[in-house]
Amino acid sequence: MPAEFWTEAARMTTSGLLVAAVAVPVALVARAVRPREPFLPRWKPWPVPWNGFELMVVFLIVAFIVPPLVHQLLSTGGFYSAVYGDTLPAPRAKDAAPDALKSANTLRMLWASVFALPLQLGALWFALRARYPAWIPQLVGYGSSAGKVVLAVVAWLVLTPLVLSLHAGVNAISQGQGAQPETHALAQLVGRPALDQAVLMFEACVGAPLREELLIRGLLLAWCVGRMRVPGAGVAPLTAARPWLVMLVAVALAASSEKRAPVIFAGVLVAGLAVLWRFKRTGARRARAVYATAALFGLMHPTWPTPIPLFVLGLALGWLAVRTNGLIVPVLVHALFNAVSAVFVLRSGAG
Repeated sequence: MPAEFWTEAARMTTSGLLVAAVAVPVALVARAVRPREPFLPRWKPWPVPWNGFELMVVFLIVAFIVPPLVHQLLSTGGFYSAVYGDTLPAPRAKDAAPDALKSANTLRMLWASVFALPLQLGALWFALRARYPAWIPQLVGYGSSAGKVVLAVVAWLVLTPLVLSLHAGVNAISQGQGAQPETHALAQLVGRPALDQAVLMFEACVGAPLREELLIRGLLLAWCVGRMRVPGAGVAPLTAARPWLVMLVAVALAASSEKRAPVIFAGVLVAGLAVLWRFKRTGARRARAVYATAALFGLMHPTWPTPIPLFVLGLALGWLAVRTNGLIVPVLVHALFNAVSAVFVLRSGAG
C-alpha cells in the first residue's frame, strides 16, 4: 500500500475518534436514564397510508423541484454575492480555474440544500397532515428516546469501521486495477473559511441525514414493505413487486451515470435481489424492501466507488428502521457516520 493510503487511514481513524469522543459520553448518559426495556424492540408491523403515485410526487417535489428552485432564488436575490462578493466565480465563468468552479458550485449546492431543508420538511409535514390527518407518524418508534440514542451509538460504533474499511478496500482494488477513485465534491471545500466549514458540517450532520432518511427509510421503505389486506393472507402481487420497482429506479440511476462500473454493480444487486426473492422466507417482505431501498440509497450517490460501501450502510439503516419502527436511530447513525467524513475533510484542510 502507498504511504498516502496509510496517512488517510490514520486521519480517518482520528476523525472517527473525535466524533466518538462526543457520541459515546452522550450514549452513556442516555443509558443511565433510559427505563428498563429490551435493547432491541420486537418486530412489529409498520403500516403507512400513502400509495406509489403520492410517493413519486413527493420525491419529485422534495428532491428535484425544491432544491433547484431555492438555488435560483438565492442566485437572483444576490445571496451568494452578498456573502462572497467577487471571490466566488460565476457558474460558467470562462476565466476561472476548473477547481475554483467546482468549489463554487459545491458551495452553492450546500447553501441551497441548507435553505431548502425547512421547506422540504414543511412540505412533507403539510402533505401528510392534509392528506392523512388521522395518521400518526412513527418518528421515535417503540421504546424510549434514550434507548434509541444508546442503540444508535452502538450501531454506529459497529458499522463505521466496517463501512469505511470496505470503502478503503474498494478504493485500493480500483487503484490496483489502474482506475483512480473519483474525488467527492465535498473535497473541493478543503481549506475553505469557517463559514463554509459550518455549512458543510450542518448539511452533512443534519440536512442530509434528515432528508435522506425521511425519503428513503421513512417514506419509501415502509411503502415498499407493504401492508397485508388480511392478516396471514400475504400481500397482493403488485404490492409484493414493489422492491423490484425500487430496484428498477436504482438501475436507471446507474445507467444515467454513463459509467460502466455503476451499471455492473447495479446488475450484481439485481442478481442479489433475485436470490433473496427465491430463498428468503422468514421476514421476506422486510428483507426485500430493506435490500431494494439500500440499493437505491447506494446508487443515488454518484461518486464511484462510494455506492458499494453505502449499499452496506443502507442495509444496516433499513434494518434499524424496520426493527425500531421509527427514524430516530437511522437518522442518528447516518448523522454520526457523515460527521466522521466531514471532520476528515475539514482536518485535511487544516493539516
